[in-house]
Amino acid sequence: MAPRSIRIAVTGLLGVFVVGCAGESDSTTRPTDAVETSTAEDPATVAPLNVDRYLLSADEGPGLNPLSPPQTVSGEPFPLPEGGAAVLERSGYISMTYQTGQGGSIAGVSSVLLFETEAGARDWMTYETSDEVLRHELPDGKFTWFQVPDVPGATGWTGPDLHGNAIGNVYWTQGRCMMLVSIETDGPRVEPLSASAQAIFARTGGTCPDE
Repeated sequence: MAPRSIRIAVTGLLGVFVVGCAGESDSTTRPTDAVETSTAEDPATVAPLNVDRYLLSADEGPGLNPLSPPQTVSGEPFPLPEGGAAVLERSGYISMTYQTGQGGSIAGVSSVLLFETEAGARDWMTYETSDEVLRHELPDGKFTWFQVPDVPGATGWTGPDLHGNAIGNVYWTQGRCMMLVSIETDGPRVEPLSASAQAIFARTGGTCPDE
């Protein structure tokens, strides 16, 4: 179980933390590991794409120092509402790579969700930022939305979690990746979240692996 200081209290991300910190190898692989896939006629081993460079660096945004190596989840990225698994499949979801971090009075996680196509990444972002999903994660949450200058399509929200902690998320797509940075802090949230998105977008040129 992750220590209290790094528990980003969004239901989906808590599920990821439990997998990553408990070492559940059944649903989690390192980005450099091979993932075995097979068909009845042609078994094969395929190395997953390494998207580590698309995660938040320690000197970017809120200055989160990594607490563990990046982890890759090949199953559902978080507990989904009814019908969510079908949306995820239609979007062409492949995997999610994430890394937890901490800095001063702030904690957070940087994530990259990989899809088969750019359209799939955009479709999933639309679903993940919908009222349906947010109310599933935080039924009584009160959200304040914001936009991010210089990052096309980037949007985020701030609000309290189920325990009253101050949290925030920012989402945007780069090619067939949906990017997500989440933080918990008693300080400003819009500024560090926006700076995170702007830094990653500028450093990577708004790209995503295409092979």
